[in-house]
Amino acid sequence: MRVFHKLFVEKGETELDTESIQDTFARVEKIFNTYSQDQLYYHLNLVFEFLKLEYFTHFRIYKEAEKYFEEINDATSNLLVNYPYYTFSSRFLIFKLERALRTNTESELYGENEALFQEYEADANDVPRLIIYSTYRSLSCYYAGKFDESARILNNLINEVSLKPYPLVQMEVKALLALQYCLLKDFELFNQLSNSVQRQIRLIGKDACENVLLFLKMLKIAISEAKREKPAKINALIPRFKAITVGYFAPTSLVRMDERFVDNLTALEA
Repeated sequence: MRVFHKLFVEKGETELDTESIQDTFARVEKIFNTYSQDQLYYHLNLVFEFLKLEYFTHFRIYKEAEKYFEEINDATSNLLVNYPYYTFSSRFLIFKLERALRTNTESELYGENEALFQEYEADANDVPRLIIYSTYRSLSCYYAGKFDESARILNNLINEVSLKPYPLVQMEVKALLALQYCLLKDFELFNQLSNSVQRQIRLIGKDACENVLLFLKMLKIAISEAKREKPAKINALIPRFKAITVGYFAPTSLVRMDERFVDNLTALEA
């Protein structure tokens, strides 16, 4: 808990603690080695492998982080099902998306999902975990060019649970769904969804969700009747979008905004 708190709440090691995170890892590993036959310690080892992965990634020591990735990735279902009370295990799915974008392997996510999630079923009563899982699967489909499947997953999420208590995340999910409708050229559904998100933005305030507002602007430029300078207009918004620091889980920030993204959008006609 202390390691997780340092990484994701305090955002790194602080002077308030005399023991560094690496010292903690070394001490825990010594305990595990001393009691190698202890079943509880044996199972807890996966939690610490996950925390080491996040620690080295947090400090951009990617070579060390990769030493732990394959083992944890192979145990994805096990981590998600059996360890949510030891750590926020769903965070690994966010890590997988971030890593894929960093290593340019996002198109490979879809192919491995069937094997990884063969024994996993998301719990509709655990809304945060369900949101992360659904958006992860949706983005995996998106990067594989399966926009219809991506939209279906997000629609199922919206219909399965109420996202009203989480208005910022609700906007993010709807914005991601709007992107799929754009690429599917279903402009009627896009407009309905866009209007819904804009109503939420007015209620919450533009300053609190400027990233979603800019994301929608890109999509609206893409489907507008004016064909001139669409790529330039979208490209002008991308740096502004990326410069915004968002303090909550924002799936739209996990959309790669590169030349291909702009090309796909500017190929659309309403």
